[in-house]
Amino acid sequence: METKIKKGLLYAFLVFLFLPMANQQLHFIKSGELNGGFKDADNVSFSIHGWAHREYQAQKERYLNDNTGFRPDMVRLNNQIDYSLFDKCHAGWDIKGTHGYLFEWPYIDAYYGKDFSGYQTIYDKCIKLKAIQDTLFRLGKSLILVYAPSKASYYPEYFPKDRIEKKRVTNYEVYHHLGDSLGINQVDMDAWFVAMKGKSKEPLFSKQGIHWSKYGAALGADSIMSYIANLRSIHLEHPAWSKMEYTDKLRGGDDDVARELNLIFPVAKETMAYPIVADIPDSMHTTINDIFIGDSYGYKMVDAGIITRMSRQCEYWSNFRDVLEINNNNKYTQMKDYDWHAAIKKTDCVVLVYTLFNFKDLGNGFIEQAYDYYYPDRKIALKN
Repeated sequence: METKIKKGLLYAFLVFLFLPMANQQLHFIKSGELNGGFKDADNVSFSIHGWAHREYQAQKERYLNDNTGFRPDMVRLNNQIDYSLFDKCHAGWDIKGTHGYLFEWPYIDAYYGKDFSGYQTIYDKCIKLKAIQDTLFRLGKSLILVYAPSKASYYPEYFPKDRIEKKRVTNYEVYHHLGDSLGINQVDMDAWFVAMKGKSKEPLFSKQGIHWSKYGAALGADSIMSYIANLRSIHLEHPAWSKMEYTDKLRGGDDDVARELNLIFPVAKETMAYPIVADIPDSMHTTINDIFIGDSYGYKMVDAGIITRMSRQCEYWSNFRDVLEINNNNKYTQMKDYDWHAAIKKTDCVVLVYTLFNFKDLGNGFIEQAYDYYYPDRKIALKN
């Protein structure tokens, strides 16, 4: 009996050992693909030069590792063990908070002021931003700065213990203070969302994502269009979006962090609300042209479907690097190939939308380039 048990264990071990190799060659079981930016290494042909310089061996090793049978399943098993037992995440910036909340560490650093740009840098940028705003105003256009909400500001009580520290001066605080002092048109959605905590009808952030929820983004979109209408003294008809679809199958980035973790079991079970946005009747349709410049938070707000229905022409300039003409069949252009000066001449409103983590590089070069374009001979005076 003992011998049979030993033989059974030996056979089971051999099957376990050689099964991945067999699956690599025969592909009789297909593993689910991993989420995120994974690209399997390419195979390499043998050459004397590659062998002599160890290039062949290194590339072959990467190829065999990436193409081992059941590799995605083994990655998920390893990730699940580390996540469940050691609170470790194997995905870029991702961090496991308490009570099933996920974060990314740069947002936490921004919350504590660890990425502070410095007073002079922020002052210079605010002076340029106000000058651009004044020029656009004289041209009949509006410029607005939006502080998109941050999950770190909203849920600091769920930070992991090893990330909790004393707050310093933050980019958000200094930008906000100087913006108020200079008269910059600014909308602080971060403070607004924090004030709504525990009062909002639907979740403004999910546990499993880093961005505001689809409902939160729609709320922000509706609010910014009201602000634009008030600022420009015009009437804009808003689409109805009070109807919701409720589901625990998260989408639209509401589980973007959890998906990157590549785990076996769900991080959390939650139901989110997804607004159903109606079209605006043509008889009520007053629209404007607008350009939104920002990060992924800004794009999610524009993508909510409210802004585009209220706009004749809506463009999204992602990190001032890529142009997406949303009302022109999502035509894509790289900024280096785009005449952004001409686009601003045709628009009514330019809106910068950034979450606090990205205020360290607010505008991604737009503010500097626009200032140099409108004021080619002016220099910023240093503040004492």
